[in-house]
Amino acid sequence: MTKIDFYITEAKTPDELYQFAARLTEKAYKQKHQIYLHTEDESAMQSVDELLWTFRPNSFLPHRCENDARLKSESSDTDPQTIAQEILVACSGDPGEHHDVLVNLTEQTPAFFSRFTRVAEVVSSDERARSKSRERYKYYRDRGYPLKVHNL
Repeated sequence: MTKIDFYITEAKTPDELYQFAARLTEKAYKQKHQIYLHTEDESAMQSVDELLWTFRPNSFLPHRCENDARLKSESSDTDPQTIAQEILVACSGDPGEHHDVLVNLTEQTPAFFSRFTRVAEVVSSDERARSKSRERYKYYRDRGYPLKVHNL
């Protein structure tokens, strides 16, 4: 069953929220997890993409945006080991081969969340975002998913 962690941050801006998501992604990547970062739209996807290149000096998180992933997945030389270790940033809601860790950067419950082993719900300090996260929490709780809250 999917385990769900809520990370309640003090982030006041999308950039601060993405910074936290990048650190969380780095930690999961170092633990050899496959990560799918789900963003609200293409603009957010591009912001996260740029941040993963630059968020920490001397740090690199190999990743692709979904547009790049689609091009590569159509190629006959796609290495299953590469897919298993990659970080995918997307907004369409099509996680492709991903099923390990979902980092949700939206205010909605992704329809595909249950295919993942773990879900990280990253929540900003904005009251609207907190309210939406409480709705997601109730949704998951009412369906019996194991939940954990991290107040940061």
